[in-house]
Amino acid sequence: MRIIHSLGGFLADGFRLAFFRNVREERMAPTWGRILAAGLASLVVPVAYSLVKIGLGGQWAWYSLPFALFHLPLILGAAIAMAYAIRRPDEVPRFLYAGLLIAIALDLMFTLVYTAVLANAKGARFAWNTAFALAPPLWLALALAAHACRQVERGVGRLGAIAASLLLVALPLSTLYRDRSMWHPPYNASARGPMPGVAAEDAFYRQPQVLASELASLEPGRDGVIDVFFIGMAGYGGLDVFMREVDSVARLFRERFGAAGHTVRLVNNPRTVLEIPVASRTSLREALTKVASVMNKEEDVLVLFMTSHGTENHRFSLDLWPMRFHEIDPATLRALLDESGIRNRVVVISACYSGGFVDALRDEATLVITAAASDRSSFGCTSEATWTYFGRAYFDEALRKTHSFTEAFEIARPVIEAREKKEGFDPSRPQMVAGTAIIAKLAQLQKQLDGK
Repeated sequence: MRIIHSLGGFLADGFRLAFFRNVREERMAPTWGRILAAGLASLVVPVAYSLVKIGLGGQWAWYSLPFALFHLPLILGAAIAMAYAIRRPDEVPRFLYAGLLIAIALDLMFTLVYTAVLANAKGARFAWNTAFALAPPLWLALALAAHACRQVERGVGRLGAIAASLLLVALPLSTLYRDRSMWHPPYNASARGPMPGVAAEDAFYRQPQVLASELASLEPGRDGVIDVFFIGMAGYGGLDVFMREVDSVARLFRERFGAAGHTVRLVNNPRTVLEIPVASRTSLREALTKVASVMNKEEDVLVLFMTSHGTENHRFSLDLWPMRFHEIDPATLRALLDESGIRNRVVVISACYSGGFVDALRDEATLVITAAASDRSSFGCTSEATWTYFGRAYFDEALRKTHSFTEAFEIARPVIEAREKKEGFDPSRPQMVAGTAIIAKLAQLQKQLDGK
């Protein structure tokens, strides 16, 4: 009963502070033992939420512990800064304790509200998720600053306390993604295959062989026939959706576009490092060089599909921790394509802000398609997904109905827009630019594939 009473007092004090109320001074003179208890208690809500959601069949993910406790040093730093701002350095333990109590109360409140809202939300999930990512850190910072400001009557110290709380608590917690659950679904090795360490010795020494084997499997193009050569590049290794998308699109091109023997996959994923070449600037250059050597550059068509995260300054993400890769930006990609000497190009880039590649890649013999405008995000990149929104609409749906890359784009664009609107996302506004020479070449390819 004493433990339950103590927990109840914990929460009561936390909610009073969270709603900008005062707490009796004797309750806010904590020992370091109580501060430690409050820090550990801050793990209870996220872990309990995961247990309820996943069930007892999950497993501990201890690598999430630093993310789960990331708020502790931030609150401590803010407590120190605020205490010195109001010229009361002895208040550091009390401010730290107050911040932990507020965090626990807000965790409980927002978890309950989040669960209720998303269970009944018919749309606008992105807006709700954004609100729930930003509101708790800002609320925590303001409530903590209010508690500090109550310790002095007036003066610039109050402004310093508010600024310290916002900069040291609200800003980092609202801009960084943290996996706080520590309780994850069990890893199913039989379903997902082996997952060797990316930097393990066998993977390190095997990669050159894997790349050489992938490129050696390419077969020469046929005279008098427009052959399609496909290179698929999954850039971000932290999500399985990009790997799945490249696999699925490669299969589609083998089945519908006669690309059997003409496909190359470059994939960043820890599950595939022993079987598939990694996606890097170097491997892309090697793949383009090899394709150029076996194709008829004037007759055949290269389809380069790149799927990953993208940045606002138009960088295509190549990430497979702990490996470091050179970036691919629009100018670099154009240089790699020009260096290969391949003439007829279809370049499809599925990433946020991918429209930033359009101007650099456009020419008479190139069709450029991007999943988003240069200032827009694209959607659907989660590990559970098989396709991104763009990938499903363009490849899995539209290109199964037509052999025309441009017609497929016109089919897919309203489908993507409708799905984004239904989910409450800002429109991604996919882009397409085509030169006259590639339009003519692709029209010939369509006739060939249609059997006309």
